[in-house]
Amino acid sequence: MIERVYLKEYVTFDEVELEFSEVELEFSKGLIVFTGPSGAGKSVLMRGILSIFGYFDLNAKLGEAIVDADIDLEKFGLEKDDILIFKQMKKNKNRFFINNQAVSRKIIREIADKFLNYLSLREIKEFENENILLLLDKMNDNKKHHQNLKTYNEKYNLFKSIQKELHTVLFLEKEAAEKKEFLKYELEKIEKIDPKHGEFEELMEIKKDLSKIEKIKEKVFEVERIFDFEYSVYELLEMSGLESEFFSNAMNELRIAIDKANEKADYLENVDIEEVLERLSNLQDLIRRYGSVEEALEYYEEKKKELEKLENLSFEKEDLEKKLELISKDLYSLADIISDERKKTAKKLNEKLNYYLEKLYMPKAEIVFNKTELNRLGIDNVEIIINEIDINTISTGEFNRLRVAMLASKLEYENQEMTLFLDEIDANLSGEESMSVAEVLKYLSSKYQIFAISHQPQLASKANKHFLVEKKDGKSMVRELNKNERIEEIARIIGGKEKSQKAIEYAKELLKENND
Repeated sequence: MIERVYLKEYVTFDEVELEFSEVELEFSKGLIVFTGPSGAGKSVLMRGILSIFGYFDLNAKLGEAIVDADIDLEKFGLEKDDILIFKQMKKNKNRFFINNQAVSRKIIREIADKFLNYLSLREIKEFENENILLLLDKMNDNKKHHQNLKTYNEKYNLFKSIQKELHTVLFLEKEAAEKKEFLKYELEKIEKIDPKHGEFEELMEIKKDLSKIEKIKEKVFEVERIFDFEYSVYELLEMSGLESEFFSNAMNELRIAIDKANEKADYLENVDIEEVLERLSNLQDLIRRYGSVEEALEYYEEKKKELEKLENLSFEKEDLEKKLELISKDLYSLADIISDERKKTAKKLNEKLNYYLEKLYMPKAEIVFNKTELNRLGIDNVEIIINEIDINTISTGEFNRLRVAMLASKLEYENQEMTLFLDEIDANLSGEESMSVAEVLKYLSSKYQIFAISHQPQLASKANKHFLVEKKDGKSMVRELNKNERIEEIARIIGGKEKSQKAIEYAKELLKENND
């Protein structure tokens, strides 16, 4: 609930300071009415208050509102506090704050929408299919119904997930033929070369060794001459009384090394150099394309799996279609059960709605159900019809009274106290009709905080707080009226500037009736 509003240098208002919190109005609830001559600035003032909450651009130097509402600020990345202070300042551009923490206009509007509702002209949000269905579900106290809603939601999410998978498969299937040919071509190129891990490095080593065959043979021939002196070394060691084992081991190791060198030379002599060079050339082509032999092999495995998946698409599609068919049957079955429950609840809502419509001198309304395609809310499309006419085509006066009737009908099912802004909701109505609107709004003010602009004495007489907006010398001002001032203002509304005694008496009578 809004407890205080402050505006500075706003259009024709130099300064506005309004207090709405009263002891007799629990948590600032109640009916707050603004009256005054045409052009005084009532609608401008209402727009100014709404601007603090991001609904309009604020043309004020400063706008501030203190709000009592249970909002989880941490959800919006803001520090929690006991009260909410909304602020908008304008220098070069508008800047928004909540409890002195800077926020975007989008965030401030999102937070305000949690507790504030502005019923602007021809706004049909509350009559949209989704909102009516959500209201019917909230009104239904059958636990089984709410369990069905939960189950339906879970199954519908699964349904959408499978449907998405199927769309992907169908899309791939369209491109599958061409893509399969491309993948086969890519795989065949790698298969034709048939690279092995570490092969390129081995071949490079062989290529390097091939150039050293003759040198190896020459060195083997030179080294083998050492064995001509082997016996002499043994004789020397024996004459010197030294052990010969170390020398014997060294000579054996040398013979093994020479054997390996000869084997390598024999192997290299049998290697086809042209074949090695051609193989290296093919591997180098792969390396240029994929970065390395290992990366080429990874690419091969990846594309092989992709090809297998494409070749299995028909099986996957068939499996998904079967799953979708089964879950669709479950969903339609659940949706029918949910729809039946909603229709039962709609009868209760319809009765409440018509009860208030009758009070508001309106013809009866009918809540009509039509089937629609399966969606996240079920299969219901709900419309409200008055005199067999769609509500989009009824007059503004009738439409506003329908909105008041709907607000009253769902009052007991609202979990959160709200602040409503109504701009001339009783415009173009007869005295009897205006009184009916005033009485229903007074009833609504037991739970809602209602800000209303009115040119009718009936609504003004019902107000818990009555503010007068007037203009002098081009400057607008607003002030709260006391009892005598209210009589004067209501008499002005009834009889114009030249207030007759009869208008004053009628104003007193209206106020007396509403205060008894």
